[in-house]
Formats: sequence, C-alpha cells, structure tokens
Amino acid sequence: MGDLLRAGVLWQLKKLEEGVSMSMIYRRGALSVGVQVTVGRSEYDAFDDEGNLVTQVTDATFIMAADKLTLGGSVVEPESGDRLEEVTSRGTRHYEVMSSGGGVQSGSHRRPFSRDASNQFLRIHTKFIKAT
Repeated sequence: MGDLLRAGVLWQLKKLEEGVSMSMIYRRGALSVGVQVTVGRSEYDAFDDEGNLVTQVTDATFIMAADKLTLGGSVVEPESGDRLEEVTSRGTRHYEVMSSGGGVQSGSHRRPFSRDASNQFLRIHTKFIKAT
C-alpha cells in the first residue's frame, strides 16, 4: 500500500510541475539553485500585544519537490533568511523564507516550511520583501 501511495504522490508532484509551476531561484548566501515551484498563499490574522486584530496578512507560499532543493551538492531544508527570486522581463521579485505567522508565537519557534505526509513536498513560507 505504501508504494501505491508514494507512486500517487510522485504522479501528483509531476503534474504540478508540468502544469502550474514556475521557475524561481532559491538562494542561501552565495549558494543558489533553480527550482520549479507552485505558488500558494497563506492568510492569518495578526494581533497587537493586547489581543486586538491589527490586520490580516497574506504570505506567499511555494510548493516544490523536497528532493530538488539542493545547495552545495546536498539536499537541504529551507531556513529562515533564505530567499526565493522570481525573475521576469519586468525585474526580480524577492521573497524571504520565514516562519508563517511572524516566527515566534507563545515562546516557541516555528519552522519556515512544512512537509506533506509522504515527505515528498515542501511548502515554503515566505514574505514578499522587494522588487528590483
């Protein structure tokens, strides 16, 4: 059963890459790699220190094959501070990898990515930081 499920997930990942993905550059310091990602988004409410709703924030999330994130010849996990860059004819849009919801909540650190149950997909949480 596990092989059938894994085969289904890999088929789904291939269809995402073929049909609705885009090319981006994943960058950590001086290291970079071209990746195919599917764009998503996450929304959450932000609150001030007194618990009042301040704003609803929309983050960009990018879904990609976990084994395609290689830097320096090794498969890596996303880290806060890494960048994703979308290069277009109008310029480059820069996204910074960071935990969803602002990073630290109730004293516990949150990871800047999540995985699906089969560990084949990464969902990378980012914020748009600038266009150049």
